[in-house]
Formats: sequence, C-alpha cells, structure tokens
Amino acid sequence: QPRSPVKLEGTLDAFSLPDIFSLLSMTKKTGGLHLRRSSAHGAVWFADGMITGGASDLTRQSLGRRLAGSGRVADAALTAAVTQVRLDDEVGVARVLRDAEAIDEGDLHTLVTEQITDAVFDLMRWTDGSFAFAVDEPNRDGVGVNCRVEDVVAEARRRLDQWATIDPSVADPDAVLTIATDPGGEPILSAEEWSL
Repeated sequence: QPRSPVKLEGTLDAFSLPDIFSLLSMTKKTGGLHLRRSSAHGAVWFADGMITGGASDLTRQSLGRRLAGSGRVADAALTAAVTQVRLDDEVGVARVLRDAEAIDEGDLHTLVTEQITDAVFDLMRWTDGSFAFAVDEPNRDGVGVNCRVEDVVAEARRRLDQWATIDPSVADPDAVLTIATDPGGEPILSAEEWSL
C-alpha cells in the first residue's frame, strides 16, 4: 500500500527557523518554505539545500522594489518587466530583467543575495507563526543565486545580536520610522548613510 509523503510543517514555537533551514540544507531539498503569522506571509526558496530567494512579506514585492530602487535598471526595462510579470505568473521581475539582459548579472546577484539575507533576518525575528514546506515549488525569481544556509543564518544571527542592543522603541517590529523635519543642526552623513 503506497504511503503518502511526510509533510514538513509545524509552528515556530516548536521548531526554530535555523533548525528548519539546516534540515532542508542537509537533506538537499528543493521547494518553498512558507511562514505565516497573523496577516504576514513570508517565504524562503531552496534548490538542492541552498537558499535561492526569500521575502519576509510576499505582498510587498520586496525584491522588485529593491531592483527598482537600485538605479541599475532603466525605467523602460523595468516597466516592460512588470508588464510581463502581470501576464505570466510563472516568472518574477528579477528573472525577466535577467533574461532581457536589462541588468548586469553581477549587480543582480548582489541585490538578490542582499534580499535573501534581509528576508532571513526579518523572519528569524518572528517568535510565533506556522511553517509549511512546498516540495519542488519553483522560485519565480530564481536567477542562479545559491546561498549556503550556514552563511545566511550566521549573518542573520550577527544582525540579531546588533539589533538587541538598539533602543527597544526602535527595535519594535511595529515601530514606524520617520525623518525628522528639523535635525537640530547641519546633518553630517557618510555616503553609505546617505544611501540608506
């Protein structure tokens, strides 16, 4: 009698996200790990145990926004990519831009890697919620980036350690940051701070 496949699903209060990632890495799984809590829905995609993409909030289209805000894609190419994605839900903006050679491959890989790290950091801050792994679910924005789980988790943990030292009023995930209209003097910013 055929047995149904075991599903990987559960709650984040029972299993830590790094442990789930390690299991998917060790078993060289391919698919999408979906995380949900209240109205939030995040996902991390794997191919043969390597992380290929991620988003802490799928409704925000964070990778597309990152690409648009990078200044590395012409407006016309970005508009064409968004139009194509609306017509074909099998692909994402990053893949369309790569296939159209509308962005430098190195720049694209850097931006996707940053997106993965940011998403995992955000998701590792979740203290509750549920997860479910969809075996063989494709990453619509898979562009050939493969990040080792150990590296991504180590960077996310480093950020979590730094985050814990920040004023609790800023560290609250529900806090809304605004720019002060009167900085109280002439602001002095580095190029990196200005970019941020």
